[in-house]
Amino acid sequence: MTEFEKYVVEEHIEDFNDRVISRRELIRRVTLITGSTAATMGLLTAMGCSAEPTGAPVSPTGRTTDNPQEFATPPAQPTQDGITVQENDPRIKVSNLVVRGTDGVNLISYHASPASGASAGGILVIHENRGLVPHTKDVVRRVATAGFQALAVDLLSRDGGADKLTDSAAYSAALSKRPVDAMVSDVREALAALSSAGNGDKIGMTGFCFGGGMTWNSLAAGVQMKAAVPFYGPAPANVAALASVKAAVFGVYAEKDARITGSKDAVEAQLKQSGQPYQVTVYPGVDHAFHNDTGARYNAAQAEAAWIATIEWFRRHVI
Repeated sequence: MTEFEKYVVEEHIEDFNDRVISRRELIRRVTLITGSTAATMGLLTAMGCSAEPTGAPVSPTGRTTDNPQEFATPPAQPTQDGITVQENDPRIKVSNLVVRGTDGVNLISYHASPASGASAGGILVIHENRGLVPHTKDVVRRVATAGFQALAVDLLSRDGGADKLTDSAAYSAALSKRPVDAMVSDVREALAALSSAGNGDKIGMTGFCFGGGMTWNSLAAGVQMKAAVPFYGPAPANVAALASVKAAVFGVYAEKDARITGSKDAVEAQLKQSGQPYQVTVYPGVDHAFHNDTGARYNAAQAEAAWIATIEWFRRHVI
């Protein structure tokens, strides 16, 4: 089992333990990766997955601040469709930005920029393990309201992306089998497209869950950028490579997300050696994926706090 396959299985187990999915759905999702029910049952047993969920249902909380921002922030309440910034929002302009992989394939992408045409820099947004879904596109638009060009690409573009792989479990199973270096290559090309779109070296990157992990992997691979903000992403296999990063890195973690937050100290030790600006924040009382307003673990107060800190980080280190 590859590291990403293991990561995806762990996410499914966590969803099951938190009563986000049923046991039947857990088995279905993991079997998409293992190939057989027997292998799935053996793997779940080996990974200590019990017959009953261990967590309590997660309920989102309201915001704790009434201070308005000039840019869009996560919503005060969960959303069904993941849309908080409309495509016709007067602050932004949605347009096409062509991104090609090194194999010449046009990557499925989504691009937004400030309506004024003036950009403070370019930010690449890496999706969760469900692909380029409406929520990720909404995050791209939120970034654009803050004055940056923003871009997301679907890292399964060659398979049709999330538009074709509409079963999120099938999508994540396929994603877990794609080589990390191939996905890092697509990240490089996406950042290059942003750079060529008038941003020069003023580029940054953020990602969530799987996308947070890809942000760490891109940093470890030496992908050039000014700043990065990985949200609760698994550490790269070669964590020691983070000692050589040239970017300013803000790592976002969740207090209850023991599986991911457990790698925080190892990551921070390497970032400290890099000599670059860095910050690691563990947001209290929340779990994995607390920023996703379409998910069961959404927490409006902490999502807003983390997002405001993210934009401030990019404004300090990308501009």
